[in-house]
Amino acid sequence: MTWVVNHRIPMAVLVGGLALVLMPLTVEAATGKWIDQITELTTYHQELAKFEGRERAYDPYLEQLGVVRMAFNSGDPRWTYEAMNRLMDMLQGDPKGRGIPTWSAKEIFDFCGKVTPNVYHDYKRHNPELSRGGFDYWDDNVIDLGGGA
Repeated sequence: MTWVVNHRIPMAVLVGGLALVLMPLTVEAATGKWIDQITELTTYHQELAKFEGRERAYDPYLEQLGVVRMAFNSGDPRWTYEAMNRLMDMLQGDPKGRGIPTWSAKEIFDFCGKVTPNVYHDYKRHNPELSRGGFDYWDDNVIDLGGGA
């Protein structure tokens, strides 16, 4: 009888300690703060684009962030994953063709890879740490020396 009681105490301490360690990660993912951070950065870039008269070019990205938020708020992790990957594909695809500078798309893309919980995006493909300074894709295929539209 005493062994059962003595065994429960260390087990409770272990489970409680593990919960405290994992709680910040779960709370961050559960609150959606990461979506607010990405929206804030994208809106900031949109404000900068007003000086060049192309702030409307950010509308599709902000609309997709709205879809990400709606998916996240629905509680459907699969839908959130698909919506977030769609946003990152939009940023990676052809940002200049959509009217935003490559440097802006890359900064938002890299930030998404840093703040989005791995469960909500393809972190193996969207992790800026995979190559120094971001993805090699940007350097090899989407170089923008500032003269592009």
